[in-house]
Amino acid sequence: MKKILAALVAASGLALAAPASAVVVGGIDFGAAGGSPTNIHLDTSTLAQTFVNGNDQSATSYGVITSVNADTTYCAGNGTCGLFYVANYSGSQNFAPDGSYVEFTSATFTVYYAAVASALNLFDQNSAANLALISGLTPWLTLTGHNNLGGISPPADPTAVLTGGGTLTGASLSGDGFGLLDVNAAGAGDLAAIAFLNSNGILDAIGGLADMVVTSSFNNAVLNPFDVTSGLANGCKTGTAAVGAWCYQGTANFRGTTTVPEPGGLALFAIALAGLGVSVRSRKS
Repeated sequence: MKKILAALVAASGLALAAPASAVVVGGIDFGAAGGSPTNIHLDTSTLAQTFVNGNDQSATSYGVITSVNADTTYCAGNGTCGLFYVANYSGSQNFAPDGSYVEFTSATFTVYYAAVASALNLFDQNSAANLALISGLTPWLTLTGHNNLGGISPPADPTAVLTGGGTLTGASLSGDGFGLLDVNAAGAGDLAAIAFLNSNGILDAIGGLADMVVTSSFNNAVLNPFDVTSGLANGCKTGTAAVGAWCYQGTANFRGTTTVPEPGGLALFAIALAGLGVSVRSRKS
């Protein structure tokens, strides 16, 4: 497990400089695909997520973004940066007694920018320490939950912004999640990233507009070993965990649309990059 988490953190810091065709926003290279409003895709690895077992509860997760538009070399400029996030969900409702379904009525995802991603040793400490470490980074984007999800049989409650489902097999609980998100234009973050991703390009169930779709999958079979040794994952394998235990690990991704800069804006990006001495990204050659 330690090797897996180490690889994830390393992947976020392997970025080299962007080619001239790239769209660079807020220090992040969205690649040539960033010029299309339909190709924004942030892949993340969720390092941990907490456990809920009823209504009116909250959960937390965090992760490292391993690729942008399917490219792990997403860091422009110095090539050492990375993106991480912390998500908080609250107002659980319609919880199924067997743990097969739950909704949340509120969700906030804060994406953080680390200038030197390799300094975040998420594989070498427990989740409480990781949350503190990530939350001390520079905010890059704030996303909030968007309701009227629809698209589920039976449909989610109109007040839900995030849903989760699970299947228990012996001591193994596997699940997935789905939600819609809006860029919080007044929230903490990089102004260029906020404008770029605040595009209102995703339809909800009643014709409203969101900015991103988030999907996830998780399992309780693999846990941060430091959560285990520090007692933060007690009961996760036996079904006796308390609310807030760090029981889950898995993957997540964010898909959305963008507000593509005008050609003049792209030219300004190119001039700025040239001024910084940006070289051709060797891993893309």
